Amino acid sequence: MLYVLSLLVVALYFLNLGSFQVWSPNEAFYADSTRNMLKSGDFLNPYYNGDLRLNKPPMTYWLVAIGYSLFGVNEWGLRFMHALLGLLTGFITLLIAKEITKSWYIGVFSFLVFSLSVQFFANSQYASPEVPFTFFITLSLYLWLFYYNRKRFLCLLLAFVSSSFAMLVKGPAGFVIPAGVVFFYLLLRDPKELLKLRYYLLSLFALLLGLWWHIYQFLTKGSQFWEVFYRENLKRIHHGDEPLYFYFLDLKVSFLPYSFIFFIALVWAISKVKRELAFPLIWFAFVYGLFSLVAQKIPVYVLPAFPSLAIITASFMVSEDWTKIKKYSSLFISLLIALTLLIAVFFFSFPFYFLVLLPLPFLVFYRNYRLSPAVAGILLVVFLKFALLPQLEEKRKVKDLGEFIKGLDPKGEVPSYELGYFHHSLPFYAERVIIRDKEPQKGSLLIFPLGSFEGCQPIKTFTLYTGSESRLFKFIRDAKRGKNFKEFGVCLY
Repeated sequence: MLYVLSLLVVALYFLNLGSFQVWSPNEAFYADSTRNMLKSGDFLNPYYNGDLRLNKPPMTYWLVAIGYSLFGVNEWGLRFMHALLGLLTGFITLLIAKEITKSWYIGVFSFLVFSLSVQFFANSQYASPEVPFTFFITLSLYLWLFYYNRKRFLCLLLAFVSSSFAMLVKGPAGFVIPAGVVFFYLLLRDPKELLKLRYYLLSLFALLLGLWWHIYQFLTKGSQFWEVFYRENLKRIHHGDEPLYFYFLDLKVSFLPYSFIFFIALVWAISKVKRELAFPLIWFAFVYGLFSLVAQKIPVYVLPAFPSLAIITASFMVSEDWTKIKKYSSLFISLLIALTLLIAVFFFSFPFYFLVLLPLPFLVFYRNYRLSPAVAGILLVVFLKFALLPQLEEKRKVKDLGEFIKGLDPKGEVPSYELGYFHHSLPFYAERVIIRDKEPQKGSLLIFPLGSFEGCQPIKTFTLYTGSESRLFKFIRDAKRGKNFKEFGVCLY
């Protein structure tokens, strides 16, 4: 059954992937900027809605460009590489687990636990830097581990190259994380290995390969780039007020369906002195320790640790230790998710035939309690992708607005303004720059909240959301209550 569930998860990563509009604001930056890159041929300077955007290095844009080249400039092309890299990260997690435990079964179980984790699965369906960043860091650590166990220099070289690619996704942290994990692992296990000159020469090579874009932008943009780099990388270290234990609280939700079991698995691995789990334990401790000390805390920062969490959890679940605790924990999580889905079905008025599926985790529990949380997690994903999000999509009209604007002005020759609010995905769907926060000029195309502008009569109106779609659960609540929606009119001024 483990292998059947794993194959089902692979399918779920791609099913309905392109069925939802670009999420605003975060995904819109990569959707529109990459479209502009393909149009202009400039792959070094991302432009979003006509403005240079230096917040992140270009690797994420390049990955989206590959998807666009394969499938067209659309939602499927936008997200394809992220879903693929998400699954590949799960596969590398499998290989690392196999490498350290010598068990294919634990490896596949690690894949299942990791790929179903709520936070990572959600990000794999969404164009952002988090999944590519996690992929390249996980690949770097696997290649290093392979080198260390078999002494193949090529793997060490490729481990540093993968770290460089992680830097091209999100900056210096792409080097700090794998280097820190390897350093502390060797410090505890094999300090003499740290004396080898090859590590330090390859570190210089990796830093040059990974930071060339930053150097280029600093030399060509000067203070403009430095201000953005400081805000995105250095200011966050000291600017924030979340508590030290923030990530441990968030873990209860972000690592579902095995989140509660992970805490037990962590205690088990430490108390039983599982030496084969030293590498994932240090991996987990370094990433969570590092980002817990950083003042500004965002849940996705610790995603690069999720493969280590999955390996520790899978090893515990496959072991013969603490059987009763595992059974009760698996039953608790299955009940929790089933109850959540039951409430959601009634709250969102979904067809009741979905309720027929809810007993599945408990049927599996009696045959293989270890997989019961995974079945509950799959039901949660099915509910979100095939029931909740399609219903939510009916409330999202920015794509309709963009296509209407293209119909009015197919060549994009008329200046277009939006007043009172800015919908970040509109430049992508309207295929033009949308001027914001400026007084409109005569002869322009205008989008405005009804009642806020008396200069022209709307040709057509659209009901649009005025909150952040990236805060998904708040968006879901607002959609249910009809809150934070406004009527916008379109006119030729």
